[in-house]
Amino acid sequence: MDAQGAIVKETYKPGDFIFFEGDIENHFYIVESGVVSIFTKDQMGKRIPICDIVDGESFGEFALISKSPRSASAQAVTDVVLVKVSEEGFQQLLSELPTWAECMLKSFTDRLQNMTEKIREAEQFRRRES
Repeated sequence: MDAQGAIVKETYKPGDFIFFEGDIENHFYIVESGVVSIFTKDQMGKRIPICDIVDGESFGEFALISKSPRSASAQAVTDVVLVKVSEEGFQQLLSELPTWAECMLKSFTDRLQNMTEKIREAEQFRRRES
């Protein structure tokens, strides 16, 4: 692990929240083991699932790359071991990639944030129709 704390391990129990939609943070996570649920809520506070993240997958990059508040919440479904990567750690990882990779990641983040908004809007529309 990085002595400066750029990359650290964290553990969570089932039901523990890792972060909440709207939080302002500058790190992302890689799942070493376990399952993490990513979700948002509609205007009535009803949970809208987005996806489950499992071993080897990452989450939370959007807020880090776009410098905006968290677009969704993350909650442990099982016992979870995460590798938490700070902005400094992320920059270290990116420094090993060509410049175009950073641009590609930014574009990817923008598209996924738009998808999250579309899911929220579709769910609100569906509720109005029913």
